[in-house]
Amino acid sequence: MKKIKILHWFVIGLIVVYIIHFLTTIYLTLYPPNFMDFGEEFYDKFIFGYYTQFVGLAFSVIIFVSFFFIQNGLFTTIKKGFFNKNSSGKFKVAGKLFLISGVLSLIWDVTLLIYSKGEIHFVSVIMSDILLLLIGFGLLIIADFITNGNTIQQENELTI
Repeated sequence: MKKIKILHWFVIGLIVVYIIHFLTTIYLTLYPPNFMDFGEEFYDKFIFGYYTQFVGLAFSVIIFVSFFFIQNGLFTTIKKGFFNKNSSGKFKVAGKLFLISGVLSLIWDVTLLIYSKGEIHFVSVIMSDILLLLIGFGLLIIADFITNGNTIQQENELTI
């Protein structure tokens, strides 16, 4: 249980980092410094123009929400024990959100790779999208283990 508590506090730390990230992004969007003040002709080179910068922010919001579900699932595990339906459901939702974010990010980054005519930068970003997919599948597998463990625990209690 000690490792679960450490993971719980680590996820809370990640949530705080994401909040700082969002506040910084909002501040820089509303009050850009002089070196970030680009003209309209600069944004014409991007797919969605000025709004291209907000696509990555949307993916970050999905991951941020999934961290809340992971935090709630870990908190429920700490309070009620390893095998319970509540934490399993929260881990499933978090896993699905990670999968959605991974798939959308992968589609976006492949689009950028094609749009940039194969710049090497986007190949490394695609690997992080695949990592998001693996984390999502991992959370779904953990949720299934918790559900199966809960079923076995209930059958064991009925037998006794």
